[in-house]
Amino acid sequence: MYPNAPSSRNCPNVKRDSRFNLLNRETAVNSHAFSRYLAVAALLVSAPAMAVNFGPLEVVGFAKDEITFCDNCSLGLVNPSPFDPRGVLTSINPMLNQGSASGRRSSNLGLAQLTLGLAYEFDNAVKVEAKASGRVRNNGPDIFGNYLIDGYVGISYPKFGSLQVGKMSSRSWTRSDSFAYPIGLSSPWAESGASYGVIPEAVRYATREYEIPIGKIRFEGTYGRAKKRNPLNKTDPLATALVPPPSPSIFEAFIQYSNEKNLVEAIYQDSRGGIQSSFAKGAFYGAQGNTNTAATSPGYRPPSQSVVIVQGTYWRNDRWKFNYGVKRSDWSGQQQQCDFGPATPTLSKCFWDQAGFNYASDFKLYRAVEYDLMAGASYSGQRPYVFTAGVVRMNRASTRNPTEWGQSNSATFLNLGVYRKVPEISKYLEVYGGVGGVIFGRQGPAPLGMPNNTAFGGVDPRISKSSASLTIGANFVF
Repeated sequence: MYPNAPSSRNCPNVKRDSRFNLLNRETAVNSHAFSRYLAVAALLVSAPAMAVNFGPLEVVGFAKDEITFCDNCSLGLVNPSPFDPRGVLTSINPMLNQGSASGRRSSNLGLAQLTLGLAYEFDNAVKVEAKASGRVRNNGPDIFGNYLIDGYVGISYPKFGSLQVGKMSSRSWTRSDSFAYPIGLSSPWAESGASYGVIPEAVRYATREYEIPIGKIRFEGTYGRAKKRNPLNKTDPLATALVPPPSPSIFEAFIQYSNEKNLVEAIYQDSRGGIQSSFAKGAFYGAQGNTNTAATSPGYRPPSQSVVIVQGTYWRNDRWKFNYGVKRSDWSGQQQQCDFGPATPTLSKCFWDQAGFNYASDFKLYRAVEYDLMAGASYSGQRPYVFTAGVVRMNRASTRNPTEWGQSNSATFLNLGVYRKVPEISKYLEVYGGVGGVIFGRQGPAPLGMPNNTAFGGVDPRISKSSASLTIGANFVF
């Protein structure tokens, strides 16, 4: 998790992308959200964006508000800190992220997104476009340092596909988001694991859709970069063996297959030189590199991480829909780096500038791998109501790291929800409610795939092993 990263919250992605229509029954917009305090909160199914057009300008967005009641959630952190999000660095620093008592609490979440798009198609079928998306949560950016999550220009031609350049949200976040919303499990599924959600400088190429004997398929590749991040005090004389910060790079491959009954997607994202984290919704930032001496960090390597996701939807009939997914997260491990202050007299007086994740007490590198699962069902036979049930399972991670970062813990997120459009008031309005819960496998730091202890479900597993929640909310989509 990068410095000052926000706690994870569920977050609808309201977008229109003609290259990824997801069949006629699966819309390109997911306009429903659920509080992180519920984590597996209320049901919301995907709904079409009712875009407003002003000539070539298309406006799409949503605004939502919800309240959550939790029976056994953390009442806060004694010393909140982005540099030790799990509160485990007791052998090196005093514990910075200390948990407080658990109890009944309520929270309110306001979330909004606005997307503006311009497009023009020439007589020869060449199309040019420009798109920008802004996102806010509770009067601040939904993603730390990024009010703007998309800002790009592009060109397309039916025979050759499309090319886009600029700032882009990743498929590993937005598409996972799309599959998890209908069963009320967006945060634990789409915002966890070894990937990033926003790429600051990217180039994306997507092929046209190909007809094959068993359906349709299309391919997409994205390459991106982030700025190098120098240490705060790189000129300090104690930093005698500084290694230049790595050049952050990221690659994402996306494959989408569909037929009359199925939509299946495969995503692979691999990054090098970024700040290692398990906040899959966060932006891609560069790591500051090796600020220690060679004796302190022998064998230093820039951090890397990757994720593989296979997820899909199966339509049994017009009433029943089933969602599923498998995710593999892989972290390289990293060494804790000391950034020397300007008045540091000795090495022991340094401060730890990089966000804490998967460090080891012996300063060695330890790779970690985690497998997670998602499954759920939606029933729409009692219109205008839709009912859902779902589960996300975060398993224990495989690593030899002697420091406990949560690799020995697991978590099960459950959700039962109901959703209803309210055309009696407005065709743009939706209301929802749901009950959810999380059960951890043991008392201790949260599973490695979570960005911090209280990211999903609101319960601190160092204090309590489970919680249950109730959420009610309304969403206005246009």
